[in-house]
Amino acid sequence: MKTILFPALAGALLTLLLLPQHALGQGKNTPPPFPGWANKATPGVGTATGDNKDILGTWEGALVRDDGSNPGQRQMNMSLTITADKITSTGQGTPGEGTYKIVGANGKFRQIDATGTSGQYNGKHYEGIFTIEGNTLKWCSGNPGSPRPKEMKTNPGAGSFLMVLTKKQ
Repeated sequence: MKTILFPALAGALLTLLLLPQHALGQGKNTPPPFPGWANKATPGVGTATGDNKDILGTWEGALVRDDGSNPGQRQMNMSLTITADKITSTGQGTPGEGTYKIVGANGKFRQIDATGTSGQYNGKHYEGIFTIEGNTLKWCSGNPGSPRPKEMKTNPGAGSFLMVLTKKQ
């Protein structure tokens, strides 16, 4: 009996030690992982590495009012090309370029920071949240000086705007 009990206890202890902290109810500030983001050290600029490769590509869609659930909420057509080290925006608005960094997650949203590197956006910093579900990217960003949005919704009073885009490449 002792020879069976010890390996069973050792196995249970090893399992508990290897479980992520959030699975044990510890680490209250550690969000549970979800598709496309794993509980890892925060990568730097051009962070589309590992589990974040889903953001790379060309995305087309629109800047939308409210939550973008109604086609009548489209305000301006746009396209984003996202590579491992930069974002290029084209469309009805002023085109621009910038760098970005995926900085982690908070609840069900991944967090992304972008900084303009050209034109009227040069040096401006935008804190945002995003989700990718299938081939749809929803990215809500705060204007420079505004806090990171907490919901996927354009909110002029809070200084945030929502883009809803479909992956083309």
